Amino acid sequence: MASICPPRAACAPARPPYPITGLAKALRLLGVGSALLGLSSAWAQAAPTPSTSGAELEAITVTGSSPEALLETEGAGSYTARLSNSTTGIPQELKDSTQSVSIVTSQRMLDQPELGRLIDVLNNATGLSSQQNDIDRFSISARGMNVGSVSYDGVTNYYDTRFNYGDNLMDTALYDRVEIVRGATGFMTGPGNPSASINLVRKRPQRQLQGSAALGLGSWGLRRAQADVSGPLNQAGTLRARAVGVHQTRDSFIDRYSEARSTLYATVEADLGPYSTLRLGADWQRSTPTGTMSGGLPLFYSDGSLTRYGRSANTAPHWAHARTRSLNSYLTLEQRLGSGWQASLNYTHSDNRLDFNNSYVAGHPEPLGNTGMTTSYINHISGSRVQRTLDAKLHGHYRAWGRTHLLRLNYNHNRNRYDNGYHNPLPGHLPPSWGDFSQPDFDLPQPQWLPERFTALRGRRTQNAISGITELALAEPLALTLGLRMNGYRVHDDSFGPYFTPYNNRLRRASHYLGLSYKIGAQHALYASYTDIFQPQSTLDAQGRYLEPVIGRNYEAGFKSGLREGQLNLALAAFETRRDNVAVATGERLPGGQPVYRAVNGAKTRGVELEISGALSPRWNLHAGWSSFVARDAQGQRIGRETPNRSFKLFTTYRLSGALAGLQIGAGLNWYGATQRTVRNPQRQNVLIGQGAHQIASLMLRYDVNRAAALSLHINNLFDAHYYTNYGQFTQYQWGAPRNAMLRLSYQF
Repeated sequence: MASICPPRAACAPARPPYPITGLAKALRLLGVGSALLGLSSAWAQAAPTPSTSGAELEAITVTGSSPEALLETEGAGSYTARLSNSTTGIPQELKDSTQSVSIVTSQRMLDQPELGRLIDVLNNATGLSSQQNDIDRFSISARGMNVGSVSYDGVTNYYDTRFNYGDNLMDTALYDRVEIVRGATGFMTGPGNPSASINLVRKRPQRQLQGSAALGLGSWGLRRAQADVSGPLNQAGTLRARAVGVHQTRDSFIDRYSEARSTLYATVEADLGPYSTLRLGADWQRSTPTGTMSGGLPLFYSDGSLTRYGRSANTAPHWAHARTRSLNSYLTLEQRLGSGWQASLNYTHSDNRLDFNNSYVAGHPEPLGNTGMTTSYINHISGSRVQRTLDAKLHGHYRAWGRTHLLRLNYNHNRNRYDNGYHNPLPGHLPPSWGDFSQPDFDLPQPQWLPERFTALRGRRTQNAISGITELALAEPLALTLGLRMNGYRVHDDSFGPYFTPYNNRLRRASHYLGLSYKIGAQHALYASYTDIFQPQSTLDAQGRYLEPVIGRNYEAGFKSGLREGQLNLALAAFETRRDNVAVATGERLPGGQPVYRAVNGAKTRGVELEISGALSPRWNLHAGWSSFVARDAQGQRIGRETPNRSFKLFTTYRLSGALAGLQIGAGLNWYGATQRTVRNPQRQNVLIGQGAHQIASLMLRYDVNRAAALSLHINNLFDAHYYTNYGQFTQYQWGAPRNAMLRLSYQF
């Protein structure tokens, strides 16, 4: 049986061993922490550096690797990570961070291959939930608010779910881990909501030859093939590469819907010298679905009664599709400067394309015959989004007031251009009303599109930011973190709508970070933090001016433990989020017809979160997370009940021994609290609807045929629960997937 060990890249010597300098030894004596000592050991130069005190301490020879390698989870066999840098950009042990952090590791994604898309990973993370807007378009929420940014290797990209560019459908075979920081993350991400940030960390080339391949067969014709190969390209191991390829096809429990998805990833890493590393890579993904339903199933019949469609119902004909293509490339240069300092420069280019035959139908069908839906939103949408990001970092440690502290400086530039347009169908190419889509053989001829292209959404967003953060060692158990980010934000946005008005705005705002951590022995810590974030608004006041940005402030306090030498992490947090400058409609209108809004302060969200993740023993892995919150507006009324206010996520595996050696069992449970919202029925009456609490169970059985090959069975929605992934938005709903299974054969070397 494989035992839990540090990541492969961290175990194997990356370079000839270097001595720990006097400064690094002083850090140990000062009790700055084992994580810092490990990083300073990896970064230290061969030549001893005189200590500030003038005393030269003896050198201790160690082996090490780059700081990023120490963060990797691949090969660790655990459901947690020792270190993370997603909260402040400074690598630190999870128990020392002053925000709520969850990490979905490489091992967990291997044990749950059903987490094959980013959206699947996020739905299984503590405190996160999603709403299915279309079959392939989702919005993510945390603490009752939408998530608006996704980072790749710590570099933030703009994330917009108004159109489906495939962001939350990215295949997770590319990633070593997915890190989620809950709360206000303006210091790291810039504009957004005080909900959460998501960091996707790509797999890196390994210094030793390794590889894996897997074949999967599953329900509704699922076919999946995956390969991953990495290793050195020269004898010295200073040039390394990695390639990942995935191809998957599947039908669905939904009539007429099917999808094919292909993913490729390649990266090369070169040591330019003892202290310099250059890395470049690219990932490409194409998704080609058919029968893509836009929106969902109508909630009401024309007489106001609720519809009762089966889970296979689909309003879309066969020609409806939302094809996406993404190409992301990056170039990173890392330079270890000595004395514990490191600089990095990253350039990222992202190109996303959308080809969308939109079959959104509105209205309410007749109870008899299920006909009568209108066809006013049938069109062809083509879109492009191009992002360019330049990111420069400098971080290390310094001495002041007789102690050693950490410092990180950062410059970030992001430019995002997007252009989405639509073509209407030729007159007479659509029937006056939709047919009975509930029938499996429902279909309509594909219309021809007019050559004229109308603008749906077009614009550009530019952000420039400089930031600095320091972690001050105030005393042996006490650390204070102070951070400031200055944001320059500019947006020009043209969008369709009944009151077409270009949105042009330019503003400057600061984001703050304040954290206090108090260590209790070597394994536990208490913490408190304040973080904030801003969200620009396009709504207008009575004078026709844009409202000031919504300001989200997050106050948090908690307790964390790092047990079993960091192999098991426990976190308990209580938080309060306040939002000011929230737009509220006044009922008035400007001369051009645009609605007037006013800014209101005082919306609050209060809640608690509990998470335990990692290895309870060398054979037993566990992830369990509980989240509960209540959101109220400025008048104290409950809001935000469209998403689950309470949730519990559990997944655990155990490797048997003795006569059953080679067998591993696993089980999972996702529980969601009740949701509700007010909608208008065909009679223009307000109706309160909702979904009760529900749970989705899963089961995993795995048998190690030998040291290299394994056969596993994965069953999702074990008890075939009936639940909705969207209930009430635009008076529509979508069903969650019924019970399904996958058989997987894997091989690694």
